[in-house]
Amino acid sequence: MGLSKGQTNNPTGRPKGSQNKATASLKGRISSFLESNWDTIETDFKSLDPQSRIALFEKLLKYVVPQQRETKLDLASLSDEEIDSLLEKAMDKMDSEE
Repeated sequence: MGLSKGQTNNPTGRPKGSQNKATASLKGRISSFLESNWDTIETDFKSLDPQSRIALFEKLLKYVVPQQRETKLDLASLSDEEIDSLLEKAMDKMDSEE
């Protein structure tokens, strides 16, 4: 029989959002490697063909720009007035872009 939802065997465990020691150490080593080899990395990047350069750029971008989460709108939970308000805002936005 397991624990019920919300219970833990270690209530004073690692604080939420803190990194474990192995992750922090690895990130430090990777950062140090990149800093000490930056000129070579830039030269190699510039020597790539355009398609490979874009692919690498896209892969690296996810570490700099936060990934957007998909937002879902449950129209069934909205009242008619709320739906009308959303439609008016959307129409106003479309009119202002023209």
